[in-house]
Amino acid sequence: MHKFRQSLLNAERLDLAAELARCGDELPFLCRLADFPCGERSLLDHTQCALDALLADPPPAPARSTNSVQAPWWSPMPTAYVAALFQHVGLPEVCSPAGRRVSLATPHARESVRLMRDLLRDWGVPFTVREHAVALVLSQRRPAGFVGSGAPPEAYMRLSCALDLRALYHLRRADGRALGAEGGAESLRLEEFRRRAEQIGAFGQPYAARLAPERMFEVGFKEARERHRMLNSMRYFELVARMNEEEWFVERLRLARDKPRGRLHLLVGTAGCGKSRWAAEHLRDTAIVSSDRMREELTGDPADQSQNYLVFQRCMDRIRERLRDGEEVTFDATNYSEELRFMPVQAARWSGAEIVSYLFDVSLAEGLARNAKRERTVPEEAVRKQYRLLELPALYEADRHIAVSAEGAPKPYWPVETS
Repeated sequence: MHKFRQSLLNAERLDLAAELARCGDELPFLCRLADFPCGERSLLDHTQCALDALLADPPPAPARSTNSVQAPWWSPMPTAYVAALFQHVGLPEVCSPAGRRVSLATPHARESVRLMRDLLRDWGVPFTVREHAVALVLSQRRPAGFVGSGAPPEAYMRLSCALDLRALYHLRRADGRALGAEGGAESLRLEEFRRRAEQIGAFGQPYAARLAPERMFEVGFKEARERHRMLNSMRYFELVARMNEEEWFVERLRLARDKPRGRLHLLVGTAGCGKSRWAAEHLRDTAIVSSDRMREELTGDPADQSQNYLVFQRCMDRIRERLRDGEEVTFDATNYSEELRFMPVQAARWSGAEIVSYLFDVSLAEGLARNAKRERTVPEEAVRKQYRLLELPALYEADRHIAVSAEGAPKPYWPVETS
């Protein structure tokens, strides 16, 4: 197993059939791939071809940069290699093949992620490698979908703030070569995806917003950390709030420079993973706004979901009030997807506050065990759903990103450097 893990992390060629024969009991997902037909061969053989094609045409390492805003937490390899190995392991869970034909277009990315996340954690694969591979698997159909639907440039820009588009491009190209589909319609769409991403400066690096760092320096943001924060804020306003006039950006910067700046601590994790207890210990000097406490305040029962709209509106009112006064506030809710984080991020960005995200990196088994010990448990199916839909915040959603281990140890993973 140690040799398999090292080969995976070093992006060295893996012989999957040999590994299956050598230690199949320790690699049950290989059995799943070997037993599932994919055209005239097995899914294991298809995965082997995709791995080999990726090694023959790997995404290049990005140029070294001292600009932390242009140096995201992810890297193209070995994450693309990890994603190539696991991108189809969920297929047998969602598809019963007719005869010996099965389409890899069948949606199965969420099942693949469910199976791979804890396995990679058990292997000791670094957090950033594991979660970037997860993001690549979840986005494997995006290139064809973007081009086929005429997605606007903002869609490419936003995706480039969540993962490496160059790594995604090479992953999809390798999978297409394994299918023998090179030169077909999807291959042409993939090349168009690459061309459009290159045109807008979002290929191989995250989109950095239209306002140049020099303008921020001119407006008065001299420190690197402050410029970093404001560039992320400008990303948000351009890509999410759809503000695109440069003079408006400059005026916004001047306003942010002159007003009190608060800080939002945004907890991200499934129900029962330990967020509230951790915040009570590590963020006790901040004002903690809790969705559960707000439910109890409004309905008398922290488990009552009937007034959720009002609950979150009241939470946002309190967050805005604190941030406007330049205070620090912690939002204690699951926040496991960008959709759920939309309101607190919006409140913080328009308040000019800094945002710090805390992703609770807890396995599903550990989360379920902790939930079972709570005085007020959440239905197991809800915890499983949240774990399945868990998404790391994109770069424009926070200015500092921290992973909190199952033991409660916080470890920053972005920015890579702030000096």
